[in-house]
Amino acid sequence: MSRGVPEPKLTAMDAMIDKLTGAIFLFQLAVVVVLGSAGNVWKDTEARKQWYVKYDDDEPWYQILVIPLRFELLCSIMIPISIKVSLDFVKSMYAKFIDWDEEMYDQETDTPAHAANTAISEDLGQVEYILTDKTGTLTENKMIFRRCCIAGTLYGNESGDALKDVELLNAVADNLPHVIKFLTVMALCNTVIPIKSPSGTISYKAQSQDEDALVNAASNLHVVLVSKNGNNAEIHFNRRVIQYEILDILEFTSDRKRMSVVISDSQSGKIFLLSKGADEAILPLAYSGQQIKTFVDAVDKYAQLGLRTLCLGWRELSLEEYLEWSRLFKEANSALVDREWKVAEVCQKLEHSLDILGISAIEDRLQDGVPETIEILRQSGINFWMLTGDKQSTAIQIALLCNLISSGVSVCCGWMGS
Repeated sequence: MSRGVPEPKLTAMDAMIDKLTGAIFLFQLAVVVVLGSAGNVWKDTEARKQWYVKYDDDEPWYQILVIPLRFELLCSIMIPISIKVSLDFVKSMYAKFIDWDEEMYDQETDTPAHAANTAISEDLGQVEYILTDKTGTLTENKMIFRRCCIAGTLYGNESGDALKDVELLNAVADNLPHVIKFLTVMALCNTVIPIKSPSGTISYKAQSQDEDALVNAASNLHVVLVSKNGNNAEIHFNRRVIQYEILDILEFTSDRKRMSVVISDSQSGKIFLLSKGADEAILPLAYSGQQIKTFVDAVDKYAQLGLRTLCLGWRELSLEEYLEWSRLFKEANSALVDREWKVAEVCQKLEHSLDILGISAIEDRLQDGVPETIEILRQSGINFWMLTGDKQSTAIQIALLCNLISSGVSVCCGWMGS
């Protein structure tokens, strides 16, 4: 915890006025001391000789302060108190102009601009650097499932919307195994909670917009997550009801960059590991001999389009393997020392030899006016920094789309360790 004394939060104008006021006060004090001392000397040497000035010979001691105090009153106008009032009035008017600006009115939320601080015009004039997050700040944080690559086949390339791709819809109708597995992972490998309304429609409550986009996309492709009650999940697919038991959840962490779910098919009793995550976290876990070049190319292609990508994988587990791993997982979760490290180590023992099913690509659209706003700010000399956890190529593409960098400029790429 910092023990330093926090600096006062003053604008540059206020700080300058405070310094000038202090300097004027010191000058005024010096003038009062000099003139007051000279006045007292004149009083004792010359004033008593004048017939029109009457001073008592026996004066109290505090009479020596009378003349300096008179000079203090005369010099009090040196400090312009009215300037503070005038500046505060002008700054209040500037803030009102912001409130009255029709171009800063948000019609979607019916919200006008409001300046809560009268010094905002000064503060904005001092800005040299802007650090901004991407998701939810530059973008709308409304994820839309756009494209996918399943078993080497790219869907949504022509229409720009995989949910309307006839080839994908036919693959779902034909029950192609890899496509159904891919949609099952989309529907179950998450922490989404389905909520059924009295009218029968199903909505989803998700911790992240990515999970919400994936579950809704699976639902539109007829793999509908209907309910989650405790450890039981129910999926409807082509008028069939499929029930699964969720045995364990291997939670996402920033170090692992993936999450996994262990499920059991209630009908067949088979146990499966479903995984999703960043390409650098999932693709190296492919089983020996699986060709992943198509997936790598798809990730690069989607990243060039500014889309957020996730890799999805699947593996069937034997009962003996799961029981042995489950024992280690429970021990790691109950550890009192280095619990997170032990849990991650145990998770790694299960997450291997995956059958990579495909790549999902999600669009997070830029907010209205972002490119124009950033361009104006850059022209005014403000430096922009965008903070994002996306792939390098995705980040560069987003930076180009929002005018954070100009096309044709050289981009210097580096890596910073933790």
